[in-house]
Amino acid sequence: MVLTACVLFGLSGTVSRELIDHGTGAVTVTQFRMLFGFVSLCAGLCLTRRDLLRLPWRRLPRIAAFGLALAAVVYCYSMAIARLPLAVALVLQYSSAVWLTAADAVRQRGRPAASILVALPLTLGGVVLMVGLGGARLGRLDPVGLLFGLATAAAYILYLVCGRGIGGAVPAGTATLYGSLVAAVAWCCVQPPWRIESSAWEPRTLLPLMLIGVLGMAAPFALVLAAVRALGPTRVSMLSTFEIVATSVIAYVWLGQALTFSQCLGGLLVITGVAVCGRQAPPGDPV
Repeated sequence: MVLTACVLFGLSGTVSRELIDHGTGAVTVTQFRMLFGFVSLCAGLCLTRRDLLRLPWRRLPRIAAFGLALAAVVYCYSMAIARLPLAVALVLQYSSAVWLTAADAVRQRGRPAASILVALPLTLGGVVLMVGLGGARLGRLDPVGLLFGLATAAAYILYLVCGRGIGGAVPAGTATLYGSLVAAVAWCCVQPPWRIESSAWEPRTLLPLMLIGVLGMAAPFALVLAAVRALGPTRVSMLSTFEIVATSVIAYVWLGQALTFSQCLGGLLVITGVAVCGRQAPPGDPV
């Protein structure tokens, strides 16, 4: 289920890049992804788990923060992939998992675990190789795209922190449903429907946007949530780094975005670093 979700995320990222390259704005892609993701999730829960449609009102502020963080992740990622190769944008995003774990260790004032001490240089070295710091490739990467890539990592950390904050009180399906609703409403305030470019309402563009919402948010999130019950969040988090591999292959076949040997090595180092970081499952995780 996790690997299937990674492939779906990779496909949606590639389709998003295609739409952006053909003139659809990143805000529009984000807006429709949130909207159709919410509609899909709502329809799915109405058919299967109506009990998850109930949201305690006292949790609304946290859900709002969670939804805004979700909107920020998707928007920054859309802006990053519009200017960077998909694999580079993903590596920058997934490196945030190690930084968040390291920050937890610092906050708890304890000596970082050996896995963190190993994972941090692996992840940092992988990012350096992927973006070409100190080499000729750095000049060929869009600096604004790199900033949005780093912003994606920061927004992803905020998304994880907000998700962890409501995890004990609100089921994951409920949080994702109403988080996507908050994100969709927020982007409608930023860009009202009547200001969306007219080409977005054409069938040739609207259909891919609908697919991005269904296959790029609702379906993969549902698969991941189901997998968490069987494998636990740590192992699911490790497996999710396969999205870098899946997206790189899809981008190569579909968009012709080839990676150099050093960039492939950098992606492998990041995947290894995140895997090492999550090697020991926290208490309570399924073994």
